[in-house]
Amino acid sequence: MHFPSRKTPASLNHRALAAIGALSLAFTLGACDRAAEEGTHMDPPATADAQMPSPIGPGGTLVTDAADASGSLTVMSVGGPGDFVADNDRRALYMLEGDLDGDKCTASCLTQWAPLFPPTGEPTVSDGLSPVLIGTVERPDGSRQITYNGHPLYHFVGDTRPGDVLGHQRNDEWGDWYLLTPQGSELGEEVGKLETPRDSN
Repeated sequence: MHFPSRKTPASLNHRALAAIGALSLAFTLGACDRAAEEGTHMDPPATADAQMPSPIGPGGTLVTDAADASGSLTVMSVGGPGDFVADNDRRALYMLEGDLDGDKCTASCLTQWAPLFPPTGEPTVSDGLSPVLIGTVERPDGSRQITYNGHPLYHFVGDTRPGDVLGHQRNDEWGDWYLLTPQGSELGEEVGKLETPRDSN
């Protein structure tokens, strides 16, 4: 006498898992086919350590294009020894001691330090900075550069991530470089009251 074979729970589980896997694969392949037909694509995952150097122009000079420049300045407190001025992308900005119109950073200096060019329209500041301290100056080559409290502003090539401050207190052949406080002085100096439009009247 032959008895019908009995299916154990384990064999049922294996079959169920195999069926689910087949359905999942079919669904994924179908979604990919639809995406290809519609001309869409899946974006790669965003990374937290994206590089952010300025574009490099002819001759190896760093260029902060107007199209890439932030329309406003902001205050950063992470990464530095105190509150400092940064652009809206959280990239640290530096002053060169004694630099009034960019004439102290030309030629080979521009392979290490990128002038911050103004965007289309007037540059602005966020809360914590004084709008009366922001301005622009004409560089020796005729381009305009954003200033804060009269100091032309630069990015440093060694800062590869937002919040990096490797250019602070750096001394090189062009001089001494510093982060700026919200009051517009080099970070590390004693600072006074933040100047506001009302204070300037």
